[in-house]
Amino acid sequence: MGLSKFFAGAVAMAIGAAGLAGTAAAQEEFKSMNLRWAHFAPPAWGSAQAEQLFAKEIEKRTNGKVKIQFYWSGSLGGPGELMDLVSSGAVDFASFPPTYYPAQWPMMGLINSLPMTWQDPKLAMDIQEYQIANNKAIQAELDKNNLEAVLIHGLPPYRLQCTMPVKTIEDLKGKRIRTFGDWPPYVMKQIGAVPVNVPLGEMYESIQRGSLDCGYNPVENSGFLKLYEVAKNWSDINFGAIAAYSSFMNKDKFEAMPDNLKKVFKEAYDVAVAWEKENFEVAEKKHLEDANAAGAQVVHFEEQEKLNAMFPDMLKTWQDTMCEKNLCEEAKSVVADTKKVMEQAK
Repeated sequence: MGLSKFFAGAVAMAIGAAGLAGTAAAQEEFKSMNLRWAHFAPPAWGSAQAEQLFAKEIEKRTNGKVKIQFYWSGSLGGPGELMDLVSSGAVDFASFPPTYYPAQWPMMGLINSLPMTWQDPKLAMDIQEYQIANNKAIQAELDKNNLEAVLIHGLPPYRLQCTMPVKTIEDLKGKRIRTFGDWPPYVMKQIGAVPVNVPLGEMYESIQRGSLDCGYNPVENSGFLKLYEVAKNWSDINFGAIAAYSSFMNKDKFEAMPDNLKKVFKEAYDVAVAWEKENFEVAEKKHLEDANAAGAQVVHFEEQEKLNAMFPDMLKTWQDTMCEKNLCEEAKSVVADTKKVMEQAK
């Protein structure tokens, strides 16, 4: 039984007459386990801190029996290797953006990378949570890749961190901008920029040595990567929020866990997701202050309305592209579920 069933509320467990899930779980016996979590990013990321909280909650609720050790910044495998590591069972967990593997995640990649669609990372997280619990196309991708989604994340609107001021769309012409996956490159090409797919950990050096003109990140990412040291002009251009990378567990290992441990995972999930949703504004404020102290400046982008008008319906653009790849029915279902959650949030 997958964690997605927890999202849907389909798991019912007897946890004691008082109904205190955390207390009851702590009183149960758990087998000692030492689990390994491979990660593509550094531990300073707010989403990574949520994962550490998730791990601590699991350890606490199992009386220290289940411990999770993280391996940060690709120390167990590069961005192109992490999915195979966890899918094969070589590691227990892995965190990576599904959009790094567009062929394996055509449906899940929507919420993980589509620009110019959402403003609120909390909403993007809610959309992904709903899709994992309810959308058959998303669930089929998880099954095919032998993975269980154990934690979701969000990212506030993407902006640009450049070596020169960017105030207009004309200023973006010919600029080499860091991107990833399929859809950020699409947007950059439409506005006349040059997309360069670069892994997160290589962005600083790429800007420093002049092979990139701009980073493409939310403020928080730019801050913990210290891009203010190499890119002093932080544009407030707004490319929209997304659901960020995802955290996966090997599906066979997850399914083999006893129900009481799955329940603990669900409790830890709730704590970590709630914390992450509350941390977005705090993290952005801190990293803007750090950037300002380091001599970076926020440059106002003067043509946001013009930029928005260039991309009136990215969900339709994405769906049409998936239809061209013979994934039309799957794409329509994902877009329908996405719009359903967006409507409910109004």
